Amino acid sequence: MIETENILTDSLAQALETMAFLTIIPPEEDMAAPEKTILAEISFTGPKNGTIQILAGLDLCRILAENIGALTEVNDETCYDALKELSNVTCGLLLPVLACTKADVFDLTIPTIKNGDDSPKWNEFVEQSNTCILNIEGYLVATRLIMKN
Repeated sequence: MIETENILTDSLAQALETMAFLTIIPPEEDMAAPEKTILAEISFTGPKNGTIQILAGLDLCRILAENIGALTEVNDETCYDALKELSNVTCGLLLPVLACTKADVFDLTIPTIKNGDDSPKWNEFVEQSNTCILNIEGYLVATRLIMKN
């Protein structure tokens, strides 16, 4: 599982730096978990099948929306869109790494969001063994790459 975690982390780091000018830094021991979480999810099928999940707090999503869209004012909807776009770009960067040949073709779903009561709680999400916890400039984010087949 460590290999898929590294692939996902590398793809997410590249997407964050390119789109939102944010960097993944080493986690600190006493960082607070986000209270209001938003889960972005995108799936892919092809030579390999899987799902990428990114669980983040609303505060980070606001920064994503501001940086990605060069916005001065954001609302919840733009925050959700920013996290969906981050999952989409991360998936696009990850798939060439998973491909067996240059001719491999993948189909993607449209990114979805779960928020409020539909979003998993932080502790429930991070307790699963295939979850990677990251620090994105002071904000905790949890990611997961679920491979099927």
